[in-house]
Amino acid sequence: MKADLILLHPPSIFDFRERPILWGPINDLIPSTPVFEMYPIGFVSIASTLEKQGYRVRIVNLALRMLNSKSFDPERYIKKMQAEAFGIDLHWMPHVHGAVNLAKMCKRLHENVPVIMGGLSASYFHREILESLPEVDFVLRGDSTERPMVELMEAISGEGKLSDVPNLSYREGSRVVINPLSYVPDNLDDFRLDYEYMFRSIIKTRSLDALPFYEFLERPIMAVLTRKGCESNCIACGGSSYAYSRVCNRHSVALRRPEMVVEDILKIQEFNSPAFVLGDLAMGGEGYGRRVLELLRRERVDIPLVFEFFTPPPRGFIRELARSVGDFTIEMSPESGDPEVRAKIGRNYSNAQLEKMLRSAFSAGCRQFDLYFMIGLGGQTRESVDFTIKLARRLVEEYSHGRLIPFISPYAPFLDPGSIAFEHPELHGFVKYASSLMDHYSLLQNGLTWKDFLSYRTTHLSRDDIVNLSYDSALRLARIKAEARLITGEKLAEIERGIAISRQMIQLVEHHRTQGTLGEEQVGESLYELRERLMIDRRELDWSQGLRVKWMLSIFIKFLRSFLPGL
Repeated sequence: MKADLILLHPPSIFDFRERPILWGPINDLIPSTPVFEMYPIGFVSIASTLEKQGYRVRIVNLALRMLNSKSFDPERYIKKMQAEAFGIDLHWMPHVHGAVNLAKMCKRLHENVPVIMGGLSASYFHREILESLPEVDFVLRGDSTERPMVELMEAISGEGKLSDVPNLSYREGSRVVINPLSYVPDNLDDFRLDYEYMFRSIIKTRSLDALPFYEFLERPIMAVLTRKGCESNCIACGGSSYAYSRVCNRHSVALRRPEMVVEDILKIQEFNSPAFVLGDLAMGGEGYGRRVLELLRRERVDIPLVFEFFTPPPRGFIRELARSVGDFTIEMSPESGDPEVRAKIGRNYSNAQLEKMLRSAFSAGCRQFDLYFMIGLGGQTRESVDFTIKLARRLVEEYSHGRLIPFISPYAPFLDPGSIAFEHPELHGFVKYASSLMDHYSLLQNGLTWKDFLSYRTTHLSRDDIVNLSYDSALRLARIKAEARLITGEKLAEIERGIAISRQMIQLVEHHRTQGTLGEEQVGESLYELRERLMIDRRELDWSQGLRVKWMLSIFIKFLRSFLPGL
């Protein structure tokens, strides 16, 4: 494998195939498995940007390769690589174990090839990475590293100077040099999510290395970015306004032009895939979102679109959305059904406002409305969790004519570095067990269960409380859904069995902790949970139903045209 830059995506825990791990519900509400094999969308934008500058770039989803095949040997695979540089993402903190070990492997096998790290977590811990990990040569900081990566590749090849590369941290002898974090674009006109790149790469390399996550071919979903930065300051979010300011030097939101947003959606429509629009369209000025909707209405987009809202939008916005999009789903994260807890974490709206939005959405023809609640919030108690489940039951019963789907999951496994809660845990109801990069690494290195991985507890809830409340709440919610026929009785039984197994394994680990190993039977039960959602029915988060034949046909035609350009 030969390239100028090879972008490598690691699994969350590098040796997940060699040791028993009780993953639990940490991945239930995202497309990927607990291995977190979904790479950040920045990989695609970096690769396509460099490609336009004449560089050969490959994306290798190493986590997915390791997940798909027990016999796949990552060391042998990396040893065969020929590259001018390796890029490893450390965007989400659960990847710290995989990223560190992958960097060590790359440097051991290719001593003279520089290793670059990037992502929000790498940006936060850039100094520690360079001081404690000699295997990492460079850290590119910030939320927009496409152009800095071009300049860094030029410097690596001798055509530029490291000191001139914006956002770069590196070593000069034993000294860490930190260049100014000066490349913070105030518009995203240069940003491109070129999904064609991924398929061109698959055709060119004759491999599936660039697939974004495990179920992508079976249950596709593609992202559309509307902005970088955030107007909100949710306490535990590493993507809040506070965190962006501290970590990325971004003090205001950068919006993509509405025309570019719709252009991406139209490109995704060519694949007949659902699209997830990232960012609350009603924020950043209502006119922005209405312009996007106006363009969507003009283009008559006919794929399922998923929209996220951080707060209930202005009156009439949902009606405008319904006029513009025929098939739409809405996602909101009230986090807690208790308005006092919700306000403490930075979501400042009442249950009355939430219910008003539900009524508006379903009267406008919303296909599905997903509500996300969390366990392990600052200020949360057993009573507030109970209040949340009771609210979920009432809402499901009240909106039985529509498809209202509540979810509940632990806020796990780590507090986001750079978030307000991470910086000032004691002021917001948290007790932190991990502060440094290697503190987090150690939790994943030494832990066997998702309880071990938790980097925090709250002033009201211990780690055991968070685990038990997560299981109890998930069971209650699953039974509510079964009663409302949102899930089948068979799925309910499967969830009950999975939670029972998970609880039993935590007890076994506690009992056998001094022995350091578990038996083969217990390992098998752990692997059973690896590719399954523990607390939900995966079909609840699948918007591709009814599109799969069209989706596969679109891919087939694109592959055919690559070999027969005149088709």
